Amino acid sequence: MQRDYTVDVLVAGGGTSGVAAAVGASQAGASVLLIERSAYLGGEGTNAGVGALCAVYTCGDNPVKCVAGVCDMVLEEMHKLSPNSTETIISAAGNKNINFRPEYMKVALDNLMDRVNAKYFLHTSIVEVQREGESITAATCQDDEGRFTVHAKSFVDATGDANLSHMAGAKTLWGDSHGQVMAATLPFRLCGVDLTKDMSPSAVERAVKAGKDAGIPNLTRERGFILKMSGSQEVIVLLPSVIPSGLSAEELTKMEKFTRGQAVYYLEAFRRFMPGMENAELTMIGPSIGFRETRRLAGKYMLTADDVLGRRKSPEGVARGGWKPEIHSSLNEAATYLDVPGASWYDIPLGCLQSVDTGNLYGSGRLICADSQAMAASRVMGTCLATGHAAGVAAALQAKTGRVDVEAVRSELTRQGAMI
Repeated sequence: MQRDYTVDVLVAGGGTSGVAAAVGASQAGASVLLIERSAYLGGEGTNAGVGALCAVYTCGDNPVKCVAGVCDMVLEEMHKLSPNSTETIISAAGNKNINFRPEYMKVALDNLMDRVNAKYFLHTSIVEVQREGESITAATCQDDEGRFTVHAKSFVDATGDANLSHMAGAKTLWGDSHGQVMAATLPFRLCGVDLTKDMSPSAVERAVKAGKDAGIPNLTRERGFILKMSGSQEVIVLLPSVIPSGLSAEELTKMEKFTRGQAVYYLEAFRRFMPGMENAELTMIGPSIGFRETRRLAGKYMLTADDVLGRRKSPEGVARGGWKPEIHSSLNEAATYLDVPGASWYDIPLGCLQSVDTGNLYGSGRLICADSQAMAASRVMGTCLATGHAAGVAAALQAKTGRVDVEAVRSELTRQGAMI
């Protein structure tokens, strides 16, 4: 039996930016279908267990809020489930972040999608994309019953890796001018940790270096973050890392296997050389590796490092970015940060979300069109929620009117509570 679906907007990818796109499009009056290949929504926040919502506030001193709209709706749903599901903290790097419990986020995102009547299919992959001329017309999807086709007027690529764009033959980018991308990291969780002890990046570094000196194998990055929440003895560790060279099944398997093995050796180093970790137990690895940078969209406008560092404003801005470039170029060393003025943000123009050669294709999250240093700032989860919201609204309005008008997009985003 052939299965076919027709909607106004198809969203590929159910991470935070994909959910924001689907919610934004639905609230703009469009019919929506979101396709996600894993068992739940949330992307890096749940699949990779990142656990920190960065860039809802500007970084550095005197932080101000710069992301609202769908972001606030997500936080509201989490608070309904448990007031303790999120916690606003000042991080070890001095930034105002919102730490969250990933298992609550899974349920909150389900509830939010249902609340706005945005349809989604889990356990589903897009395997082929059809296009006519400069537009995408449909996507062929695969689930455990077979294949089906989704026809849509507009498409949002929220896959993180520009997979929809790649399959559609749209122009994409990879890495910096030398083709180098940032390190990917596989978080892991520990319980039985004495949080009265020093859990700073410096304490982590001392333990890892001692582990290396003791001959513990496969330890690479020496300085990393341990994320914790009040009232819990479980922490999330961000250390096992690898530099991606491609996205084939062969490459992904190598990366997952290597970083999974690293987690066990990092735990050994912690137990032996980090006070407070003597009784730590490994509760979860991943579940999947978290990418910072892979493929991204070639758009009508490229966000640049100058835009980010200068906190540049634009009359075509549809989202605000509050983070600074956080560049993870080494497997052994901590990230490099490029400083920005405190209490300020930069605008992300609509052109960063629009494919340069495919007229009804939008990108969101870490795959928006940006140079490598700018992407190092725009890829974080708070900004992903903002760009996803904007991409969904733009796709919905194009599906309804057949055209894209930046003022109409800005007006609808404002109506939905976004900050632009």
